[in-house]
Amino acid sequence: MQFTKKIIAVRNMFATSFGWKMDDTNSLVSTLPAGAERKKSIAVIIGREPSLHSILVAVEPFRAANRVGKAHLFSIDFLSADPAEAPTSMDIAVPLTTTLEDTRKYDLVILMITYTVADDAKGKLFRWLRRQAASGAHLCGMDTGPLVLAEAGLLDGYTATGHWTGMASLKELSPGSSIVEQLYVTDRNRSTCAGQAASLDCSMSLLRRMSGDTLYHLVCNELVYTAPRAPETRQRDMVNGQSWLANPTLLRAQRIMQETVEDPLDMETVAERCGVSARELQYLFRRYLNTNPKKMYMAFRLQHAKELLLYSSMSIQETGLASGFATPSAYYRAFRAVYQKSPQEYRSDFAKNKSAMYGRNLY
Repeated sequence: MQFTKKIIAVRNMFATSFGWKMDDTNSLVSTLPAGAERKKSIAVIIGREPSLHSILVAVEPFRAANRVGKAHLFSIDFLSADPAEAPTSMDIAVPLTTTLEDTRKYDLVILMITYTVADDAKGKLFRWLRRQAASGAHLCGMDTGPLVLAEAGLLDGYTATGHWTGMASLKELSPGSSIVEQLYVTDRNRSTCAGQAASLDCSMSLLRRMSGDTLYHLVCNELVYTAPRAPETRQRDMVNGQSWLANPTLLRAQRIMQETVEDPLDMETVAERCGVSARELQYLFRRYLNTNPKKMYMAFRLQHAKELLLYSSMSIQETGLASGFATPSAYYRAFRAVYQKSPQEYRSDFAKNKSAMYGRNLY
């Protein structure tokens, strides 16, 4: 009995430190200001062939908040981005709770899009999103959802991100935005996210923003979410990452090369910006990466060209110019030497797959 009392005392102390207390039934009840407990509404807009795990992890923080709070703090509705096409993935259908015809206003709208939205469905969706934005909703695009927000004109002037495969298209659709490749970005009343596993990181940050630290930390414990990732975390692992990390000069050189693929620098300038001589830079690349700076620079430029071919609507010639090639012949020779295909053949082969987004395939 005495032991049980000690456990309850410790639990009460823990809960109180987070702004909560235990009621007569040993359930958590909030001691936060009444305004912080107002039920908030969330709409999840789902496109065709959705990533099911992304949907689940995106909404689970809010469901967990309802559990640990022993109250209906969040309501969640599921809507289809295209009323003519119910969201289904590998014969698993997502149950819808309302439609775009519903005039209710939401606190948070999560646009969970993996592939394109049919052209004849965009008008209604865009109007609905604009109404929600005008009424004060926080709009969050996940995966390729930011592309839809951009096409609707709802990202102009914002810093944004998206799944790396859609980055080139996002820059085209929203030239007035600052586009960065990272896990997620929250800029005022907009959030954008790479989707997939990053959906949980983004939703947890939104929960914290909407309900404060108390509920956030309780949900962290509930979900065993012990290692939150910073929004600035890069989406993709660096190839041979440990080798690059072995020397800070290599990391600086990598950043400089990737940031200047459209207007390549000579090796002397790269070395100067790294604070070493061109000879020292050559030595470091040979020692740690078993290559030379010029070859690695070309690899970054060709990787950029490949992504533009696959995920943008640029012409073939434009993808070459945007990757630092002054003439089509130089571009074709360099591309074929690495990929054993011309840029046209590479794009054509990829486009034969059926799933496309804004003219380009995603997977």
